[in-house]
Amino acid sequence: MAYTDSTGFIYRRPLLGSDQPVVMNFRIGDSATLKIGDAVRINTSGLIVRAEAGNPVLGILRGICDKAGINPFSAGYINGLGATLTGDDTVVSASDNSSRAEYAQARVQLDIAGCNLWYNDANGDLAQTNVGQLFDVVAASGQIDQSVASDTSGQFQLLQLDPDGDSDASKGLFRIAEPQLLNHVGNATEILVA
Repeated sequence: MAYTDSTGFIYRRPLLGSDQPVVMNFRIGDSATLKIGDAVRINTSGLIVRAEAGNPVLGILRGICDKAGINPFSAGYINGLGATLTGDDTVVSASDNSSRAEYAQARVQLDIAGCNLWYNDANGDLAQTNVGQLFDVVAASGQIDQSVASDTSGQFQLLQLDPDGDSDASKGLFRIAEPQLLNHVGNATEILVA
């Protein structure tokens, strides 16, 4: 699957030895709009939706598939999902995706311990003083919200500024700082939010 625009998160490299993040399929929520590169979470119904600002992050959406794991964006696919597909990277799931026999799933790159670096082109310029700071995501655009830099809370942490060396200060490499998968003591983030 390809990206039709430049927003969202793209895996760049690990902070530990694994080569690629683990990918798992999860059923998508009802009437949920998802775009490849979105930060996603599991809601209280056990379904995948976009992670809004302040929500813990399960991982990054890598693709869409049906219950058999087949890509509905592929040529010749007969869409029985009741979903609306836009471009080659956006889906709006059926209003009954949670209960229908043919359903859409999200292929999610998991980041269990915040050990992967994700490229993101933020919605404004970042500064060297932002390295190490925490940020939330603007769910609708899939971009880091540079205006909410914090030393104490945020979904993502900036570790590298201008990773491509092209003097674009809005680009950065971020790690997930508020993971939905519990892996440490003292996570004060509410894990499931409706």
